[in-house]
Amino acid sequence: MIREQWDGGEWEEHCRRLLAMRYDSKIQFIPARDGGDGGLEAFRLDGVAYQCYAPEDSFSVESQTKSQKKKIYTDLKKLCDDVPGTCRLLGEIRLHTWILMTPQFDSRTLVEYARKKSREIQEVTPAPLWRADSFEILIITDEEFAAERTRLFGEVDARLNIDIPHIDDSYYASAAGTEMGGRIDAKLSVDQVLASDPEFLAECRNEMIAVFFRGQGQMEMLQRDYPTLYQAVDRRLKNVLSTLTMTVAGIREPGFEVMTTLVRRLTDGLQADAPGLSSVLCEQIAWYAVADWLIRCPLKFRRVA
Repeated sequence: MIREQWDGGEWEEHCRRLLAMRYDSKIQFIPARDGGDGGLEAFRLDGVAYQCYAPEDSFSVESQTKSQKKKIYTDLKKLCDDVPGTCRLLGEIRLHTWILMTPQFDSRTLVEYARKKSREIQEVTPAPLWRADSFEILIITDEEFAAERTRLFGEVDARLNIDIPHIDDSYYASAAGTEMGGRIDAKLSVDQVLASDPEFLAECRNEMIAVFFRGQGQMEMLQRDYPTLYQAVDRRLKNVLSTLTMTVAGIREPGFEVMTTLVRRLTDGLQADAPGLSSVLCEQIAWYAVADWLIRCPLKFRRVA
């Protein structure tokens, strides 16, 4: 399983946008640049606090969960160790809920740990002045903000499609004898049908090159005109492609079937992450990502004996 990987600052910005969309003026965000956030990313005026956290080492359930537990421990300790500072931030507000917003969590032990820490904070004596009579710790993902996510990533008048002019045939001819064309040929040639038919191999290579250049143009326009959608697309592609070399290296028959499976997976992910994109554009970008990987990655597929 390839786990979703967010940059910490990117996740924080994403969460702030979702919270602001839902709570508007009823939530206070806390800047961390000067003196840190003190264990609070934001708090609502009704006593609910938020901390946004994307683990850097989320490549397995175990490492992800360990980092998330450590984050809960560290930030609650900040609140308890600096009661005067926390009270200065909150004023008369008393916290009854502290929420960790994280990209994903997959272990029940994290929920159990949150329950345990809730009881511990509840039993601290004397009670911290910032704590309400009851206190709970919750863990959520941005799936709790489905409507806001749709607005955030779908802020276009209709499903977005980006048409790119036809790729000139000169691109194919110029790439045929280059390192770019050679890498594509080498990877596609593990398919016995393609390896035995040079003309068919050339057609497939040219199509990959066309897909690559079309996708480049689409991504450039997306980044320029729809930066929020671009960020969602770019993150999805990086998440999947970051471990693709290792994944394919272990596959005995990495032919067209593997590529089409990858395209379907990327397309589904893009449609979920960026609902403002048309299904056609999602599939085109998915094929672009595969073509880009075929061109850039030096890995050679293993031919089946």
